[in-house]
Amino acid sequence: MSGSGCEDNRQRVAEALDQAAVLVLRHLADREGLTFTAGAMLARLELEGPARLTRLAAAESVSQPSMSQLVQRLERQDLVVRVVDPDDGRAAVIGITDAGRELLAHRRQARRDRLAGLLETLSPEDEAALTLAMHVAMPVIRRLIGTAAESRKPTESVTT
Repeated sequence: MSGSGCEDNRQRVAEALDQAAVLVLRHLADREGLTFTAGAMLARLELEGPARLTRLAAAESVSQPSMSQLVQRLERQDLVVRVVDPDDGRAAVIGITDAGRELLAHRRQARRDRLAGLLETLSPEDEAALTLAMHVAMPVIRRLIGTAAESRKPTESVTT
């Protein structure tokens, strides 16, 4: 396939993934309770474990004061907790609470339930085609998520 053909295919795949993101973010996302940033931060804490506020702010592309306000709000809701940094007793790290984990699990299930309801509107043929496509695409999408996460990691400064 020519270089132009590969680029055309990449553009079509990018458009399809963009449309899938629109479906999830605009039509399936929970509009009540947490902001997108709050949900993303809780999911990051659940996946990666406790983190310093500065790291969370950088990872979510928000200012430190904004992240500090968000953490305070989530602390009041018992969704996160500050604990002493095991590597530096003078600092604190933010961790997710059991209530935060439960909220994330509930939101994920509600999103999947809404999506399952939409899937019920498909013809059996369309549902079978989408099932097959997702079976093939999911391992690739997981690799893309890993690549994207690696490319967004802040570079660690090395002191000599």
